[in-house]
Amino acid sequence: MNKITHLAAIAALSVAFAPAAYAAPPSAVWIDILSPSTSGFTAGSKQVTYGPIGANEVWVYDGANITPQNASNIESIVETQFGLPSTGVGSLSLVGQNDTQTTNSFTLTSATSYLAIHYGQGELLFHWNTPLAANTVFTIANLPHGISNYRAFNTISAVPEPTTYAMMASGLGLLGFMARRRKRA
Repeated sequence: MNKITHLAAIAALSVAFAPAAYAAPPSAVWIDILSPSTSGFTAGSKQVTYGPIGANEVWVYDGANITPQNASNIESIVETQFGLPSTGVGSLSLVGQNDTQTTNSFTLTSATSYLAIHYGQGELLFHWNTPLAANTVFTIANLPHGISNYRAFNTISAVPEPTTYAMMASGLGLLGFMARRRKRA
C-alpha cells in the first residue's frame, strides 16, 4: 500500500467514525409559511389548524424521521431554521417538553416563543413575535399522524426579567431586616 492510498484510507475511516451532526435526509423538505392564515396550513395532504393563532412564521417538515428526537437536536434544528445563534443572547432555552404527548391539546407551562411538535414522520416549528404566556393551552388538529412529542423554547435575553429584580430586592430587604434586628440585640 503506497503512502497516498494509506492516507486516503485513514481519512475515509476518520470520516466514517466521526460523530454525526444532524443533517436532513436528501428527501427532506422544510417549507416556510410566512404569516399562516387563520385557516391553517397544509402538512402532507391535510389542512392543519392550530391555536392560538398569531405565529408570524411556521416551518413544516414532512419527510423521514428526524433522529435523534431529543431536546438538544431539536433545539439545533429550530436555531438553524429561524437563524438564531447557538449560544448567548438570542439563543434558545428549553422551557417545556413532553416525550409522550398523545393528545392534540396541551398547556405550555412557561412563556414560549418557539414550539417544535413531532408528528410521525414530520416536524412543525412555530415562532411567535410575542411569547405565548405561561398556562396557554395550545391546540392543533388534523395532523397527518398523531403528535409524538413537543419541545417549547424561549430566547435568552440580555436584560433580566422583572421577577429576577423582584427576587433580588426582596432578598436584599430580608438581609437588611436581619442586620437591623441583630444590631438591636
